[in-house]
Amino acid sequence: MAREADTADTMPNSTRERVLDAALQVFAENGFVGATTKEIARMAKVNEVTLFRLFKSKKALFSAAIVERSPLAQIRRAVSFDSKHQIDELMVQNVKTVLGVLRSNKHLYMVMLGDAWRQPKTKASLYAQPMQKAFEFVTAFMQSQMDAGRLRKIDAKVAARAWMGAVQFYFLTSDLIGADRLSKAEEDRLIRGFVDLFLNGMRAQGGA
Repeated sequence: MAREADTADTMPNSTRERVLDAALQVFAENGFVGATTKEIARMAKVNEVTLFRLFKSKKALFSAAIVERSPLAQIRRAVSFDSKHQIDELMVQNVKTVLGVLRSNKHLYMVMLGDAWRQPKTKASLYAQPMQKAFEFVTAFMQSQMDAGRLRKIDAKVAARAWMGAVQFYFLTSDLIGADRLSKAEEDRLIRGFVDLFLNGMRAQGGA
């Protein structure tokens, strides 16, 4: 067996990335309790000595996998606030963008839903970092559209929670629980329906 480096700092970044990728998959498939560092190391093609030099414990690896693999930075770069586009089309395209990012990070959400809530320290960091920042980002989007006169003035935090709830529930039921995925055309129609309901509501014109 090749001699290990003396410190984690001398290890290539790709090794850490492989371990994090493997950890997400193993935690998602087996849960925190069922996952073993031996299996994570095997999948990452490193030995356990390397794994523990990078992450001091399985809990530390669990926390790092959730926090460091947050897709928020990718979403921030991709989502548009551009008021030059019609608000309905802007929101449709943003939902499609977000769904694409969530789907590429599916194992992260499987871990979060399956085990993160059982780890109090991880639960706190999970909300304080990725989830809270995601909520703040969507709130900022809603506020920007209200300031531009494209949405009526309400509490931007309420609007953000309502919108995130619809998108996240769709992702949960279509991608994580195992329900049949819609065709591209069906999903486009569904997303446009979400946007229409969000922007125009359900009350009939002139209704009580």
